[in-house]
Amino acid sequence: MDYLPKIGSLPPMHDVIVPEQDHHTFAISHPDHLKLYASPLATQEDMHHVGHIHNNNHGEPHEFDAHHNHSVSSSSTEHGLPEIKDPDVPILKRAHEASTIQLFFDLFFVANLTTFTSLHEINTWTDLSSYVGYFAVIWFTWLQNTLFDVRFSNDSAYERMCKLLQFGVMTGFAITGPGYNTNWENAQDVANSILAFRALSLILMSSRLILTFQYGVAFFLLRSYKKAFIPMAAHMAVLFISAMLFLGMSFAFTRTSSEKVLIGWYLIVAAEALAISMISGQVNFLSFRATVIVERLGLLTLIVLGEGIIGMCEAINKIGSDNVYSADIIGTIICSVGILYFMWMLYFDQIAPDRMGTIREHIWVILHFPFHVCVILVVEGLSRLSVWRKLTDVTSGLQTAFTNLPQNLNPEDLVSYIDATLNRQLNNFTSFQGSDIGAPDFTPFYDQIQQADGNKTAIAQGINNTFITAVGWVCQNLKVEVPEDSSGNETDFVNSVYSSFTTVFIYFFTFAGFVLILLAVLFLLGKRRKLRGELLAVCVRAIFGIAISLLALMAVPSVATKSNSAYNAYMFSAWMLPTILICYLTVIVIDNLLIRYIHQVVKWRLHLHHKGHDV
Repeated sequence: MDYLPKIGSLPPMHDVIVPEQDHHTFAISHPDHLKLYASPLATQEDMHHVGHIHNNNHGEPHEFDAHHNHSVSSSSTEHGLPEIKDPDVPILKRAHEASTIQLFFDLFFVANLTTFTSLHEINTWTDLSSYVGYFAVIWFTWLQNTLFDVRFSNDSAYERMCKLLQFGVMTGFAITGPGYNTNWENAQDVANSILAFRALSLILMSSRLILTFQYGVAFFLLRSYKKAFIPMAAHMAVLFISAMLFLGMSFAFTRTSSEKVLIGWYLIVAAEALAISMISGQVNFLSFRATVIVERLGLLTLIVLGEGIIGMCEAINKIGSDNVYSADIIGTIICSVGILYFMWMLYFDQIAPDRMGTIREHIWVILHFPFHVCVILVVEGLSRLSVWRKLTDVTSGLQTAFTNLPQNLNPEDLVSYIDATLNRQLNNFTSFQGSDIGAPDFTPFYDQIQQADGNKTAIAQGINNTFITAVGWVCQNLKVEVPEDSSGNETDFVNSVYSSFTTVFIYFFTFAGFVLILLAVLFLLGKRRKLRGELLAVCVRAIFGIAISLLALMAVPSVATKSNSAYNAYMFSAWMLPTILICYLTVIVIDNLLIRYIHQVVKWRLHLHHKGHDV
């Protein structure tokens, strides 16, 4: 045992020197204890390793990088840090990446979105406005939390407690989500919605009060910096005023005033976001520069696209309920995957945070709301039109069979013929074990036909009822909402189903085009000093976006009446999703060709530059 060192000969733990190459391993093995609270101010060690934004004499932002020895003045301290010209301006910590608790908070957002989407199909314009309204409320709440986190949040017991309270806010959204609806059918719907709106208004108030308190704590920690007083107080004032407005509006919800109060909600969340952004844009230490806001918005974009993947998988499950995949159904699935993938490429291939200016970045952040609205409506329309493709496949056979019924059969033979036709057309649904809806009972309609005693009107009514029941049963198997206000007439019923999918057609093509238009705007804002090829790429996106959006005019009543045959042919064809796929793919191909052209031009100019110096 002599080879073991004596206990007394070991150095004290505070004298242990960890070799430089083992610092990372030592930090992982011996993590820091959780602090009660953590200051948002940067330390000397932070400034050695992380770039910070400082003010020069002209108030312009400069990036400090210890590796390149850039600073705001010609002199430096003995530690190699920049001399700060204005001691009244604080320097905040800047994280390299989003923390795990921030990503955990994002999970509450996606859970709310997924739950609300599963409970609220968009079949009417009222459904669409309710969906966008709910999305606006949770999106801007997420944004306000994120804007605080990327500038002031540091891991501590206090921060975790505040985040726990915000988790409760997001849970409150999930509780009130089912009642978020203005498409009321009875008095009970009205009562449920008003109760949900009042509760949600109080939840929004709580969210803003929590943020006001968090900014207040940060304000206290920055109290020694004179130039932090006004902007921090302005942040707190904006959020506190919003909270009080939400409190007052919770008492204003009635059957007649609810829609107006909801508009007030939307104006408040938009106004507070603009106010916070404008205040931050005027003060360099509060700007979004050198924060992880770009990463957080990118992750949120992935979440929104992930909602589309969930919807697509649910649609595939619906259209495969008969275990039959025709060529156009397989093509629809391929197009759905391709459109989601191309939207990912179009967004993430254009991000260049190092080329954004401060004001441009603030506008870029706010414009993600309409962009995310467009994306979520495109992916929702994508799943709905996939189901429409399957519905038309199945019902077209039924419609053809019922349109071409033999005219010279007696009632008994006619019933036998209709029954054989239905068994043939619907056999796949009834034989597939995954269907939890039993085959419909057509016996009452068969009896109606047989007992008509030659009355053609009664026979026609029996045939119509049989057809409506068959189509309704197919809709139930595909989990398509069957209109309940149909009068029972074949034409009214079919038109009701057709009308709901016409609504989907209009908003799908409209927002699929707006996706490209907004991507063009984000491209313009996200890159300063754009080259000619990049400007051409912006124009290409805008042109294709406008062209796609104009396709929605085919279904507008004033236009559809003039070219109804063209719209019907397109609506019942398998070319709706391939149209978007081809347009997105074309934009991507042109983008990459222009990038290649830009690289060649830059390479040629550099060659000429070096050649001139050699001469």
